Amino acid sequence: MNHNEFFTALQNGRIAGCYCLEGVEEFHKEKALELLREKLLQGGYAEMNEVLLNDPDADTLIAACETLPFMAEKRLVIVRESSLLTGNKPKDFDEDRAVEQLKDYLLNLPDTVCLVFYVRGKVDGRKKFYKILQKQAKMVLFDQLSDAELTEWVKEQAKVRGKVMDDDPVQKLWFTAGRDLTLLSNELDKLRDYTGTRKKITADDIEAICTKTTEYKIFDLSKMLLSHQGRKAFDLLETMLTDGERRVNLLSMLGRQCRQLLCMYDYSDAYSASTGLGIPYGAAKELREAQKHYTKVRVESMCDECLEMEYQIKSGEMEETGALEKVMLRILALYKQ
Repeated sequence: MNHNEFFTALQNGRIAGCYCLEGVEEFHKEKALELLREKLLQGGYAEMNEVLLNDPDADTLIAACETLPFMAEKRLVIVRESSLLTGNKPKDFDEDRAVEQLKDYLLNLPDTVCLVFYVRGKVDGRKKFYKILQKQAKMVLFDQLSDAELTEWVKEQAKVRGKVMDDDPVQKLWFTAGRDLTLLSNELDKLRDYTGTRKKITADDIEAICTKTTEYKIFDLSKMLLSHQGRKAFDLLETMLTDGERRVNLLSMLGRQCRQLLCMYDYSDAYSASTGLGIPYGAAKELREAQKHYTKVRVESMCDECLEMEYQIKSGEMEETGALEKVMLRILALYKQ
C-alpha cells in the first residue's frame, strides 16, 4: 500500500499486526509512525508500551514482542535499520538462522503487539526476510510525491502557517529547494518568518531567502549561458566550485539542461512541455524563451559537446580542470541575436 492508503486505514481503525515502512520520503514515514503511536498508545502508560530496537537479533525481537502490554491492549515494537532488510551486515551475523526464526514466529505473532520494521530509504529487495515480510506483513511504500501531490502538500503546509501560495510560487519552491518534504518544511518556516504579517508568499520571496539545490543552481547557470550572460555564469560557477562541487558533476547536469532545451522542440507550448518533461511551468517558459536564440542544430551541438566532454573526462582522456569552462564558452559562442 502507499502512504495515503496507510493513513486512511489508520483513520478507520484498521491496524495490522506487522508493518514494514520503507521508501525515500522520510517526512511522511515519520508522520505515519507518529499517527500509529497516537492510535495505539493511549492512556497514562504509553511510554511503558513502546520499545525501540536498533538492529536487534531474532531472540531480542521475539522477547520484546512476547512481553505483554501494561494496562493496555497492545504494545508497539519498532525495529530500525535491521540487517535483515538493509545492506549492512554485522560480523558473525547468522542471517539464515535469524530468517528462519522470524519466519516461523511471524506466523503466530501475538495479537497484543504491533511490530513495525522501519527502514530509512528503500529495503534491499534481495534480502530473504524482505520476501517473507511481503507475504506476512503490511508493506507501506513512502515514495516521492508526484508534482500534483507535492504542489497540494506545499499549499496545505503554507496554509497551516497562515500563508497563501499560488501554483507558480509553489512550483518554484520545490524546484529551488528540492522535493524532500523535511527540507521544504524548513523552507516554509523561513518564508513564514521572512514575510511577517504579509499573507501571500511570492516567487520573489523564494528567490530572496530559500536555499538553492545544486540542480537549481545549474538551471540558473544554464539560464545565464543561454541568455549570453557569460560573466554572471562564470561568477556563479566559481561560487559553486568554492562550495565543493565537482566540474564533472556540474557538466553532467548542464548536459541535462541542454537536453531539456532540445526536447522543447517536441512541444507546442510551455505548458505541454512542463507536463511532458516533469518540470515547473516557470522553468519551461525560461527554456521556451531561450529557444529564440538557438536553432535546433545548435542545441544538438551543445548536447553533443556536453556528452563528449563528460566521456573524455570519465575515460581519462581529458583533465577535469577547464573542461566545463570550455563547454560554457562553446555555448556562449552559439548564441544568436
